Formats: sequence, C-alpha cells, structure tokens
Amino acid sequence: MNEAVLVRREGAVLTLELNRPADGNLLDAAMGATIVQQLAQLDPEVRLVCLRGAGADFCAGRVSPTPPKGGAVPSAEQLRQKVALPALALYDAIKAVPVPTVAVVRGRALGVGTALAAVCDITLASEDASFAIPEMERDIPPTLVMAALCDRVPPKTLAWLVLSRRTLNGLEAQAAGLITTAVPAAALDREVQAAIETIAACSAVSLRACKQYLQHAPAMSPAAASAFAGHLAGTALSARY
Repeated sequence: MNEAVLVRREGAVLTLELNRPADGNLLDAAMGATIVQQLAQLDPEVRLVCLRGAGADFCAGRVSPTPPKGGAVPSAEQLRQKVALPALALYDAIKAVPVPTVAVVRGRALGVGTALAAVCDITLASEDASFAIPEMERDIPPTLVMAALCDRVPPKTLAWLVLSRRTLNGLEAQAAGLITTAVPAAALDREVQAAIETIAACSAVSLRACKQYLQHAPAMSPAAASAFAGHLAGTALSARY
C-alpha cells in the first residue's frame, strides 16, 4: 500500500486521502496509480467515494514526471506515455466511479489539484481555499488539466483560469462553477459530514442510477435522455420488489 494515499473504509464510504502534507500533498505517479487501483476494485457496497488531502492543503500540484534536461532527449511518444497518460487515466478513473464522488478542499488546489477537485461530482471547499492552473507561468500548456475540466466548467471559465493564471478563492470558484459550494473554514468538516451522511443513507442502486444519468445524459439528445431516464428509474424501482 502506498502510504502517500491513505485508504479508509467506514461503512458505505470509501475515503482516499492524499498524505504528503509536508509538501502540500504534491501528487506523484505512484499516488495516482494507487487511486486508480482503489477505484478499479471498488466494493459494490460502497455508496460514496470521498477524496481529500491531509494537513493544510488539498493538493498543491504534481511532482514533475519529466526527465531532467541534459540527458537523452525523450521522444514525443515517451513523454506521452510517462507524462500524459497517467494523469489522464487518473481523471478518467474518478469520472468513471459508479457512485457519487465528493472532494473536500481546504488550502491549495493547484494545477492537478484543481483538476482533482473539479472532476468529483460534488466539491465542498472552505471559503479561503485557493484554486489555480499556473502551468502557463512556465510556458507549459496545461492540456491535461483542461481535458479533466472541459466537461465540468464553462469554456470561458476554463480559458480564464488557464490563460490568466488567476487564483480563485472558494467563493470565486463557486461563482465560476468550478466547485459545488464554499463555506467558512470552521464549518467545512460539519458540512462535509452532513453531505456524506445524507448521500450514504440512500441505496447503492439509486445512487448508481443517479450517477449513470449524470455521466451519460448530458451528451444525449433530449429524446434519448428521456428514454434513458425511464430505463434507469424502472431498473432502480424494480430493486424494491
């Protein structure tokens, strides 16, 4: 088990906690792989997955996976394999979780941290949290983070975050549609606990139906979305008999 990601199962709730508080929970390849593995083997009885960070920050960015300059020059394919694919696999794995996902954000959520916060279905943050995509400061196009966010936030919000490198606090992130809600820091744990208890009290069947609809209906035509809604409702209701 990678101790940089703490895995806790409490009843129907699985919590994945980034555990490198000394460096702001910077995400490295092993941590990402651990999260992907845990989500791939999700127990059918789990009704909610919670993603959070230990200490003062949620996730202050990513440990650079690029090789140092001065050695052999990597090819574009090597960089795609080492840099791009692991990050994309992580974002896709979180989006594909069959039950609701909740991110809890305090402190910094920078670059990959902003992406991890936003790809979850519900994101609860403290008002003094900070969100930013600063990669263009180093003239690096953050297309991986953009891929995570392009179906989560309006295009103008994404363009502004990427090109301006503006840091948003929790209230600004909520107004921009990046997170669900921001509350005073002292109230965050209470708000999170209330949300988790409310969600986890529902049946796994109903939660999975809601998640399926959220995953697929936005890309459907209105007629297809309506038909899909009827199918999911019928399937979920049949579990009661």
